[in-house]
Amino acid sequence: MDRAPRRRGVHWWTSVALILIGLLVLLAIAVQSFSGQLLMEGRYWAELTRAISNDHAERVRQGRAGELPREGLVRSWYLPGGVAPTDLPRPLANLPAGNYSSEASLLDDAVNLEAGTTYHAVVADLPRGRLVTLVDIEPLEQQQNRYARLSLLWIVCFAAVIGGFIAWLHANLVRPVRDLAARMQAIDPSDTGARLPTDYQREEIQVIAQASNAHLDRVAQFIQRERSLLDQASHEFRTPIAVIAGAADVLRQLPLPDASQPALARIEHAVEDLSETMVALLYLAREAPPDDEVTDVTALHDFLPHVARDHEHLLRGKDARLHCGALEPTFIAAPEAMVRIAVSNLVRNAIENTQVGLVEITLAQGRVTVTDSGSGFNPVEAARRYRDSLRQAVPTRGQGLGLFLIGRICDRFRWTLDIDSGTHGTRATLDVSASVVEVP
Repeated sequence: MDRAPRRRGVHWWTSVALILIGLLVLLAIAVQSFSGQLLMEGRYWAELTRAISNDHAERVRQGRAGELPREGLVRSWYLPGGVAPTDLPRPLANLPAGNYSSEASLLDDAVNLEAGTTYHAVVADLPRGRLVTLVDIEPLEQQQNRYARLSLLWIVCFAAVIGGFIAWLHANLVRPVRDLAARMQAIDPSDTGARLPTDYQREEIQVIAQASNAHLDRVAQFIQRERSLLDQASHEFRTPIAVIAGAADVLRQLPLPDASQPALARIEHAVEDLSETMVALLYLAREAPPDDEVTDVTALHDFLPHVARDHEHLLRGKDARLHCGALEPTFIAAPEAMVRIAVSNLVRNAIENTQVGLVEITLAQGRVTVTDSGSGFNPVEAARRYRDSLRQAVPTRGQGLGLFLIGRICDRFRWTLDIDSGTHGTRATLDVSASVVEVP
């Protein structure tokens, strides 16, 4: 069976959105930091150093070598005859003409110098010596490192804010909603006065709880009206049925003509069927009791022979008989009236489809089997009608209550009905093993 796709909640989507925003901010900061690093390691520093070197070389050519800066971030030294001044950094004293840098990873024509400071330098050959020009970028790199640390601190703080906001959403949105759902599931359907608490801190949860309580109030009022109607209907139905049954008993004791006996028998059977139907409808209309609540226990092996005797009159005029086969001792937690309706429907259907032969009732392993030797019926149509009856809240007009009632009874007690029909008869199996109990 394919599983339904898991639906994501608002908390999940909000968390994903915040995490994506955080990753985008992190990417932007990383790109900015890398771009700033390129400012120090880029080729433009070499070009800037060459421009400064060319300017200082022009000063040397004009005889102004004494004006070359020897302190600060930009310094130059003129080495006439290759003699190096004492304040010239030793790594630059004997280098040939070219571009040099302590940050040489991105410069194609630079040589990495092992020096204590970060700088870019150019050594240029002049007619009477060499010119060494140095640009010290150590302060700039230190400033950039401070910015990088601040950026890292900002990233950590931003991640903490996102994590805190996600935790806040969970504590103030997800957890109260789940708590509200758990309280709703914990409400006992039999407790019509149970309500949800409305003391939540968040107004949104309070609105949901108050709306749920209002709905529970309407449901409780509806249930109360239905219970009152059922009580009144039970009284109003039982009284005329009892009157009709009493009148039929009186008529049975009177010397009636033989022609009236079939009509009287039909009245008695109609009263009995109507009484059973009323009991079933009233029972099924009530809330199902909890599984651990003690219910009526029916001795099925003693009950089935009574059902068979009650239906023997339906075989009059037929060359058929009704017989109880092997009946294994079985006790089920179900009212006798519900069992009677379910089994009686199967027995009546078997008798209706049997003109000659045998209708047999057996009981084994929690299964009541009614087998007939009749012509059978269309199993596809029977299965379709049975499935349709389970889907419908009320029986279809003209279909009758028999199939509807047995379907609802099976649904209430978790029983199953299986019908196997063929040309030599039909086997109907009612599996009541879900209600089997042990009786000491």
